[in-house]
Amino acid sequence: MGSSSLFAGISGLKSSQTSLNVIGDNLANLNTSGFKASRVSFANELTSTLKPALAPTGGIGGINPIQVGSGTRVSSVDRDFSQGNLAPTGRPLDLAIQGDGFFILTDGFQDSFTRVGAFNVDKSNDLVDSGTGLKVKGVSGNAINIPVNQTVAGKATATTDIKGNLNAEFTSGAINHIIQTASAYAVTGTGTTRTLTGSIDPTASTSVTGVGTAFTTELAVGDKINVNGEIRKVATITSDTALTVETAFTDTGNDTALTAGVGVLTGSIDPAASTTVTGVGTLFTKELAVGDQITVSGETRTISAIASDTSLTVSAAFSNNANDTSVMTDSMAVADLNDLSVNTTDYVAGDKISIVGTEHNGSDVTKTFTYGTGTGQDGTTLGALRTFITDNYGTAAATIDSSGFLTLTADPPGASELTLTISDATGNTGATTHPNYAINTTGSGDVYSTTIPIFDTRGSSFLVALHFEKTASNTWDLTPTMAAKDGSVTDALTSITFNSNGSFASTTGASTLTVTYKDGSTQTITLDFGTANAFAGLTQFGGTGSAAATDQDGNGEGFFSSTTVNSDGKVVALFTNGQTQDIGQLQLATFSNPAGLSNEGNNAFLPTLSSGQAILKTALSGRVGAIVSGVLESSNVDIAEEFTKLIVAQRAFQANARTITTTDEVLQELVSIVR
Repeated sequence: MGSSSLFAGISGLKSSQTSLNVIGDNLANLNTSGFKASRVSFANELTSTLKPALAPTGGIGGINPIQVGSGTRVSSVDRDFSQGNLAPTGRPLDLAIQGDGFFILTDGFQDSFTRVGAFNVDKSNDLVDSGTGLKVKGVSGNAINIPVNQTVAGKATATTDIKGNLNAEFTSGAINHIIQTASAYAVTGTGTTRTLTGSIDPTASTSVTGVGTAFTTELAVGDKINVNGEIRKVATITSDTALTVETAFTDTGNDTALTAGVGVLTGSIDPAASTTVTGVGTLFTKELAVGDQITVSGETRTISAIASDTSLTVSAAFSNNANDTSVMTDSMAVADLNDLSVNTTDYVAGDKISIVGTEHNGSDVTKTFTYGTGTGQDGTTLGALRTFITDNYGTAAATIDSSGFLTLTADPPGASELTLTISDATGNTGATTHPNYAINTTGSGDVYSTTIPIFDTRGSSFLVALHFEKTASNTWDLTPTMAAKDGSVTDALTSITFNSNGSFASTTGASTLTVTYKDGSTQTITLDFGTANAFAGLTQFGGTGSAAATDQDGNGEGFFSSTTVNSDGKVVALFTNGQTQDIGQLQLATFSNPAGLSNEGNNAFLPTLSSGQAILKTALSGRVGAIVSGVLESSNVDIAEEFTKLIVAQRAFQANARTITTTDEVLQELVSIVR
């Protein structure tokens, strides 16, 4: 009798201890990511039958059996695989499965399974489990390699989608904004076309003696003369036959080749062939440049090549072969900044000239022109300054006329905020008082402008501005522009028309832009304004304009930036140019009986005969859940429930201990009877 109750109490103690162990394990793993709580189930032990059950007989009913149990035992410890909460971590490679499924980890020989997606990248750039170093398996059966050193090549833009609205209330006939120097630039000296008579003899390091010359009437201080190939500026004129130059020269041979009036074509020209010009008493290489225009007997031609001081070719044939002494159209472009009448102290290489202003659209322009002809320097002439201004204004171009006025014209028509100021930087050796600018023509009329990015074949990025000008009711014209330093752009569009309801109707001419880069290469870009008679692309409604490039198929060079994982388990590499690349997909697994898995520690499970073999799946297929990036699954332990179970287990332990002590006291009394 006593032994039976003792064994029952002991079994109760053991079972209660097991229950406490399981509860303690659950509580210890409250903060273990992906932990699944366990529960203990009990069963009674075999019972001893003191009297069997009897069936009813006659008028006597049946009798129940008399049985005494021998205690309890643990029948099972079951793991609860219900979903845990998802805790954000901010790490893209922290993953959780929302629903059924397991990640697969491998050492190359054996696969293990886990609910914890705390992954990282090892030195080989493979995706691995942070705690164990086991590689994360992809659907290919191999580890997923993250391309951290990969570069995506640039791609030239071929098509750009233009969507949004053009304001139907805009007026027609916009005018370009033009500003011009309040006074003209001029060179020091007379600047007239003359031929120096006689010859010269440099009798001293800076002195020139004239033979049969008339220096006082044919030259002026500031003019340059060529003495045996050395260009020198006239400093003083003493008499018709004596003058001094600013810098010493080394060649003292007689020389009759003189240059009078910088920026002016001296001598005369003789068109001896259809495109050839021969100079008489001229210095083409010093006074002209390829691209300049000259007037040959009233016919304006552009210079295509300069062979020597007396021979050049022009771009088109001319019909009048008479001699012509006309000055070149771009004469002021060759004037050195130090030869300008407003220059008070000569610039030296490295001096800075500040170019400050505002673009057509009001954006600031702040650039620095560096005087000189060396590396990193921008030039020494007024023409070089003009070109620098054009190159650094994205929506305006500078020109110099033969009178010396520098003009800046906005590329797009319409109201404009174009301004320009030229001044010397602090610390310069040279000094010039540049004239102010005044409005020559006020920009007026409504124009809508937007900017689209484009990429060339090397992936370099450029900006092209599109200016939409309303030319008639429901009709618009497009003018593209880009910074001159990047190249030039033209369009093949004649007009864009809309239906009376504001939907896009059609275009006249090809909807293309042709970009010519500085290296001479060209690129054609198609503009997609949407489907005719629909409202999905460009529209014309009353109200605010919103037309913009919503998409384009080019991209620049890109470098690996980061990795993310989609809900279907596809691992995606992100690059700095906005491009993405699928680099693999996570392999997941399910089991017929996940509760039958064997817990191997480190949040890993192995299949058993009870769990069944792994069934390979991908996220969002069948009963497999979605993958969530940047989170980890929390433990599913319920602390309130565990504390309640803890109290119950404690009381059960105490009660079974009381059974043992009571039985002990009864046995003690039994032993005392025989005393």
